[in-house]
Amino acid sequence: MPSMTALGTLLLSGRNGTFDPDEGAKLVAAAVERGDAQAMSVMATLKGAGAWTSQSWPEALALLQRAAEGGAMDARAQLVMLAGDQSVAEQARCGEVTPRLWQRLRESVDLEKWIVPVPPKQVWDWPKIWTAENFATPELCAWLVSRGKDKLRPSMMFDGQKSIFLATRTCSDFAFTLVEGGVVLLLLRIRISLATGLKPEQMEPPQIFHYALGQEIKAHYDSLYDKEHPYGREGTYQGDRLATFLMYLNDDYEGGDLDFVKVGFTYKGKTGDGIFFASMREGKPDPQSLHGARPVTKGEKYILSQWIHDRPFKA
Repeated sequence: MPSMTALGTLLLSGRNGTFDPDEGAKLVAAAVERGDAQAMSVMATLKGAGAWTSQSWPEALALLQRAAEGGAMDARAQLVMLAGDQSVAEQARCGEVTPRLWQRLRESVDLEKWIVPVPPKQVWDWPKIWTAENFATPELCAWLVSRGKDKLRPSMMFDGQKSIFLATRTCSDFAFTLVEGGVVLLLLRIRISLATGLKPEQMEPPQIFHYALGQEIKAHYDSLYDKEHPYGREGTYQGDRLATFLMYLNDDYEGGDLDFVKVGFTYKGKTGDGIFFASMREGKPDPQSLHGARPVTKGEKYILSQWIHDRPFKA
């Protein structure tokens, strides 16, 4: 069963191999039927997303509970982060596993309360920039870092046609697939959607960016489409990045400020803070949105990046 789950998960993600989600979902479903806890954790994500199966949040949470009861550490961590009853969550963090612990955690999850963000605050008019403080808990931020820490690779720049290495970008990154993000990242993207007013289907796969000492990204635009050369797998996609949402996953570093160089606005958030800005204005790339990340002068920096397009993302 573990091998069946592992193969199914690989086929669902397509990372460094074959992408066959229909077959992957069948393998994971078969492992669930045979009682594999990790398969239940993966299926919980598919159920939450409605990907290659019917969508159901109650079923997703029930699968997380079953996975946690079966010993899946990933499912346990997610239930603890989602739980509304912090006294029970603290009990789980301390390793005090008592009868009905995972059921109690699941029953305390309030999805509506979890996805509703603190109202963002507009801090700049052109380009339009908003901040969303305390957008996520430090625990969630640490969990996201742990999900990508061993999978980081040198960052490339995509110009709408190809990805290349540039000396202007010296950080590293990791892009989540659906199954790697888990139920928690599905819900976080809904929270981002409610904060920005843009739909989850307009979002690219979210990424973690890591900046080691001295690393930076020089000033650049996030726009991709030049209005002449469609791109994407089919070579027909004509969408562009409408907005960028960034969330700070740690703050124990110096330097690394986000810098909008044309307007003189800089920002450095605390752990869990978000900031988002418009990359387009009146249907065109906004020239005032030129921005970069200053070099890290002490420690290392982690952020979550979520690019959001002007239409359902199909590239």
